[in-house]
Amino acid sequence: MRDARRNPGRRPGQDPDPGVLKRRYLQQVEVFQDLNDAQIHEVERNTRMSTVGPGRLLYQPDEKSEMLFLLKTGHVQIYRISPDGKRFVISNIEPGMFFGEMALLGQALHDSFAETLKQSTLCVISRRDLEYLIGRFPTVGVRIMQTLADRLSEAEAQLEDLALKSLTARLATLILRLSSNANARVTGLTHNDLAERVGTSRETATQALNELKSAGLIAIGRKRIDVLNRQALEDLAEAY
Repeated sequence: MRDARRNPGRRPGQDPDPGVLKRRYLQQVEVFQDLNDAQIHEVERNTRMSTVGPGRLLYQPDEKSEMLFLLKTGHVQIYRISPDGKRFVISNIEPGMFFGEMALLGQALHDSFAETLKQSTLCVISRRDLEYLIGRFPTVGVRIMQTLADRLSEAEAQLEDLALKSLTARLATLILRLSSNANARVTGLTHNDLAERVGTSRETATQALNELKSAGLIAIGRKRIDVLNRQALEDLAEAY
């Protein structure tokens, strides 16, 4: 039988202290990985945790940019809406990533939507507290700027694809990026999800996917795409 004295102040089976769980999470976020325990405690005091359900808009265009969000659990999508109502996905935020970085860059208003796709737990930092933390711990600012530089490079590549590549080449590029695992498979995305990521309609995306299928490059199932000929798909992705 485990000695309860090893965990003073807490009964066996009792949930860990929320503050401890929060600090564990913050230590796993890349921008805070250079901080020691005492510094993580200070970050904890300047952040708050919140859980929201799916379909929640965390911000939208023309709203004031005053918060930085760190995603602990769940899934958040950043997107824009075209004048004709089409959604174009800019990025998908996974646990451990941050977003809402316009608060760092002095931009007064957001220019995109941030929406939870499922129940999500977020750590929220106000702009004032973020400026304080960066002043106290410059490595946090360096980490953030490194991440922003990577995202800028990705955004430029995405814009190049949209401007220069055919739809089938854009889809091939997306499938290759999403299937970079051992079983060469993309799962969990509908044709509409794929369409939103390459800037087209669901019907047009479905037609292009069927072309890739007919050419023997992929196999299509329910929310599943299997890569059958990766080399041919790579050749197509490089075409303009």
